[in-house]
Amino acid sequence: MKKENFNHLMGKTRHEIKNELGDGFNFFIGDTWTYELGRTWIGRKIILSIVFKEGKVAIIDLYKTFSRN
Repeated sequence: MKKENFNHLMGKTRHEIKNELGDGFNFFIGDTWTYELGRTWIGRKIILSIVFKEGKVAIIDLYKTFSRN
């Protein structure tokens, strides 16, 4: 999974993201939404982080972690 796979989300609104990826456990008016996309073969979580500015997606980050948060 690569960050470039999610570039099409740039500039979309919260409603568009919700329709495409679902609610998840995100607070609708929160500035940062996260989605767990899967796990690596050693158990690290693959997390998609979306940051909204002025109601539209401004930053997309993809990272892997063992953390619960």
